Amino acid sequence: MSRFLLFTLLAAFAVAASAQDDASQVATAALRKIAPNAKVQSVTQAPMAGFYAVIADGHPIFVSADGKYLIEGHVIDIAAKRDIMEDGLAGVRKAALASIAADKKVTFAPAHPKHRVTVFTDVDCPYCRQFHKQIAEYNKLGIAVDYVLYPLPIHKGADVKAVTVWCSKNRNDTFTAAMNGEALPAKTCANPISEIVSIAEANNITGTPAVLAEDGTMLGGYVAPDQLAKRLDEMSAPKSAAQ
Repeated sequence: MSRFLLFTLLAAFAVAASAQDDASQVATAALRKIAPNAKVQSVTQAPMAGFYAVIADGHPIFVSADGKYLIEGHVIDIAAKRDIMEDGLAGVRKAALASIAADKKVTFAPAHPKHRVTVFTDVDCPYCRQFHKQIAEYNKLGIAVDYVLYPLPIHKGADVKAVTVWCSKNRNDTFTAAMNGEALPAKTCANPISEIVSIAEANNITGTPAVLAEDGTMLGGYVAPDQLAKRLDEMSAPKSAAQ
């Protein structure tokens, strides 16, 4: 590589980095005026001219390039029929999922899974229970399910049950028993529940079940086994075709 080309590339990278820094500063400063404690997770150029796309505490926000205007909410690309922030939100969620170690999950998986999902779950959530009743079907379809225990404040005592599940000798069996509504003697020990709650709240995951693909895509709440398998197959098809 010639020195001139190398210099040109370095200059281009420097300009891009400077522009990104400027965008982050403008967006962060604008947001701080309204929500001083908000955590900015991502700042990129928005598809709409004159705006930055910001993700803060799991919320999609748009800030004008001059820092004067802020719009919170989802913007749909009509032609593409999709949320223009979904890729950014998925990236932030993917990083959040990566921060949850395997030993902080309760996993139900087939021997050779085709797909893997993370499910934020509450043992007192009716739809969570419906999901788990079909866990054998999900596994049979090649889907590994990593549960993370996320007791919701609206379910009184769910936090105690979550800790009990975690502190049991056989978490999988105890989790299933709790999902079946069995009364369990309370147990306590060191556990990751508060960490999971913090991660969920930071990413605007407010309900259960919340089913996420490995790339951070939110697949919805309760999704029937065949529908979930179909969606995951569709998501992986372009990657397979490209290889």
